[in-house]
Amino acid sequence: MIAKRDIDIVLSSLADWSLFKEKYVLVTGASGRLGIYIAQALLAADKRFGLNAHVLLLARSKEKLKDHYGDALELQNVHILLQDVTEPIRTDLPVDYIFHTAGLASPSDFTYRPIDTLWGHVQGTKNVLDLAALKETKRVLYVSTVEIYGTWKSEESIKETDMGPLEHTNYRACYPEAKRLCETMLACYKYEKQVDYVGVRMSHTLGPGISINDGRAFAEFLRKALKGEDIILQSDGSSMRTYTYTADAVGAMFLVLAKGTDDYYNVANVDNLISIRDLAALIASLSEGKKSTVIFAGDQQSKLAYLPFKLGVLDSSRLLALGWKPQVDVETMFKWTFDSLK
Repeated sequence: MIAKRDIDIVLSSLADWSLFKEKYVLVTGASGRLGIYIAQALLAADKRFGLNAHVLLLARSKEKLKDHYGDALELQNVHILLQDVTEPIRTDLPVDYIFHTAGLASPSDFTYRPIDTLWGHVQGTKNVLDLAALKETKRVLYVSTVEIYGTWKSEESIKETDMGPLEHTNYRACYPEAKRLCETMLACYKYEKQVDYVGVRMSHTLGPGISINDGRAFAEFLRKALKGEDIILQSDGSSMRTYTYTADAVGAMFLVLAKGTDDYYNVANVDNLISIRDLAALIASLSEGKKSTVIFAGDQQSKLAYLPFKLGVLDSSRLLALGWKPQVDVETMFKWTFDSLK
């Protein structure tokens, strides 16, 4: 279950939750980290504000759903769609809103399952949009990524209207190119079938529930610190990243769905900008007895398919103008995440 403090952060993102009153809301990837937060926030809002809303959980595994939702699966307003998102989505229920979060999104996926990564996003999004067109869904919220911006060499922050080049002939492009195609698909469905949508482009988000085995740098740092082992940097650690707490990011999604007037909104807590080097030191300090230290190993080649370029920093001014107020700073975020992993 999601901690009450996190649910409260999400629920504070909207002053008026009546948007979902007596509505049917589909969450794809309902057993994934973002999907769990979204669905549990909806259930909490339903109870707190008396919405009589219905939540449709699309996932492949009934067991995983039981692990994350427990007795909530027995509620009359919770409906399970047990299937892969790459298969046509069928339900006799109405579908007023859709949060589309399903899809592989970690370096280990890109390295060992690039075909599944590519087609999971592309076919899954097509199925979601076909359903939205059939059900005359009011709005689809699409979860996109900072990686669609490609190579970014400018010192300026990235706005939603910016775009950099992307080497599409590398298998590592399975993820960003799939997400770019999905964004084009959304535009096509809006033009031809009048499917309304908004999207969020996410930078690094984390919080309780992350996997420490997915290959991302911060996950590897946390895994080492949990074991009391040294954190080894494969570079000088000068690259800068922003980190957004999961509850803050999910709150942004609800805000964008409810009030967004533009197609896309960058989601990044720019107050949490930190270098990889300083992040490694921060996480090392969380280890029991501060046993972990940071070691620089030089420019060694990793086995996992990390980005072949440095990510730029997202400009979130468009989202802030909607009223987004992220609440969790970088030190607190990693402490809460580390404590949950312990």
